Amino acid sequence: MATPIRMESPLGARMFIGGREVDYYCGTSYFCLHGHPEVIEAACDATRQYGMGPGTLAHMQVYADLQERLRDWFGTEEVVYMISGYTSPMVLLQGLRDDFDVILMDSATHYSTRDAIPTLGKRIHEFRHADPDDLATQLSLHVKAGERPAVLTDGVFPSSGRLAPLVDYRKAMAPYEGALLCIDDSHGVGVLGETGRGSLQHAGLEGEGNYLAGTMSKAFGALGGVVPGDIALAEKIARNAMIMRGASPAPPGLAAAAAASLRVLQTTPEKRANLTRNIRHVRGGLRALGFEVAETPVPIVTVKGVTDLEQLRDRLAEHDIIVRVQQAGGYSDAPNVPSLRLAVFSEHSPAQIDRLLQSMAELI
Repeated sequence: MATPIRMESPLGARMFIGGREVDYYCGTSYFCLHGHPEVIEAACDATRQYGMGPGTLAHMQVYADLQERLRDWFGTEEVVYMISGYTSPMVLLQGLRDDFDVILMDSATHYSTRDAIPTLGKRIHEFRHADPDDLATQLSLHVKAGERPAVLTDGVFPSSGRLAPLVDYRKAMAPYEGALLCIDDSHGVGVLGETGRGSLQHAGLEGEGNYLAGTMSKAFGALGGVVPGDIALAEKIARNAMIMRGASPAPPGLAAAAAASLRVLQTTPEKRANLTRNIRHVRGGLRALGFEVAETPVPIVTVKGVTDLEQLRDRLAEHDIIVRVQQAGGYSDAPNVPSLRLAVFSEHSPAQIDRLLQSMAELI
């Protein structure tokens, strides 16, 4: 078993772990906003002004400021914000529960969506991972006349980095009037799409009947869940999603941090450009080393092969390069063989990536 990583500085492309400064290729801080000075200062300022929280009510200006930023980012009438990204699929699905009758779910869908399903009281059937043909088959088998299906999937799968074939899913759903496509897009928002609105924007599927639930804890470097939509969706969520009644809101400092992270991304578009450049650099370099790596815009790059990956991880650590090995089946969508999961950040320099690739070339 690998020695637990003990972080001694904020998440970043270059950080301190165990008394050493290392290159870091783990986690989900795709723009390194978790350690951005403006984000940290915003959290501190709001905490000093408002304290740790409002109790049960959220009537503080900091929440209104975040709502404005979120509406601007996602281009929607409303964005429901809650304390945890893990709860956002539950909030979305409970809000929509009167709008569908049966669930079809990708077999590798994240735990957060799976935990939401028992609260819905709906029939559920799974289809093979990322397989639109099997989705079509399962729809034909399990959707009765007049029923409205909801298809559930991750937008970007967190272990493999695989993109769900959303366009093909929509084609399979076409015969079913009122069919809904609901995605957990925690790894897509901020990263994918022309303006960073996520997997639906990337697939050209923004619009009625297609919904996402996301998080502020990955690309956006803060904390909290988000569900963008129109006023009608927000009203359904307020009526049906009990967590919005029973749970306290995120602390004001976290809301301020989230607003600051959105501001940083909006005012420094080069961060998204740098991330795109770095993703291509890593993926192209790994292909040159003989690994089968697809060309996608996702900053999660998974390497499989005959190499002893745990030994490779340990040898890279000796070179002050930290990577993660995912055990077979060790996460919701993890491959059925061990895999090396690399997280690419906007703040990785070309020289850092060259050093990673050169070190791997020497060690495999």
